[in-house]
Amino acid sequence: MKLNKHIFLSYFMDGNTPLYGGNKGIIVQEDRSIYNGDTANTKKISFPNHSGTHIDFPNHFFISGKTSEKYQADFWFFSNPYLIQIIAENDELINISDELFNTIPSNTDFLILKTGFGVYRNLERYWNNNPGISLDFAIKLKQKAPKLKIIGMDLISVTSFQNRAIGREVHKILLGGDNPILLVEDMNLQLINSSPKSLTCLPILINGLDGSPITIVAHY
Repeated sequence: MKLNKHIFLSYFMDGNTPLYGGNKGIIVQEDRSIYNGDTANTKKISFPNHSGTHIDFPNHFFISGKTSEKYQADFWFFSNPYLIQIIAENDELINISDELFNTIPSNTDFLILKTGFGVYRNLERYWNNNPGISLDFAIKLKQKAPKLKIIGMDLISVTSFQNRAIGREVHKILLGGDNPILLVEDMNLQLINSSPKSLTCLPILINGLDGSPITIVAHY
């Protein structure tokens, strides 16, 4: 009997987690320690809200855009994820051919874009020369993927660091309008090569956030 298989598509965060622009800021400090005579171990944790595997909400680029608490629990379960694999190079603005785009099922609710760039996650290249999404690809998604709720990728950002003006426009295209496509950045896709049967995604439950670290589990 084959057992169900679940895989984390999120990275665990620590002080070495790369942040967009080469920033640092994830701090885990000891608060209380059994070793030092306290009755329990506790930690103090501090990090920017766009840290590690994280999601961008519309409020990230729009004053009146939805924030974290506006999404109900049932939003975070995805029964029709679809994986696209391409190879992306330094500073590239990713587009895909119409032929490949047309392979995306019309009922896809979470599109996973695996570029292979995640292998550079421990290098400066990962944030300084990351590929990003092109304007043409963003427009295609908004026009031709009506059921799509999220696109996620193994890139530190939808915005290529060397093409930041274009990246800002891509964010606005995807996060804007009546049916925004939310963005999950810095996914751990190294263990998957096919579309999961389903996904569960759970952001940190804090009110008023424009973005949040998110735990994603793929079910095969």
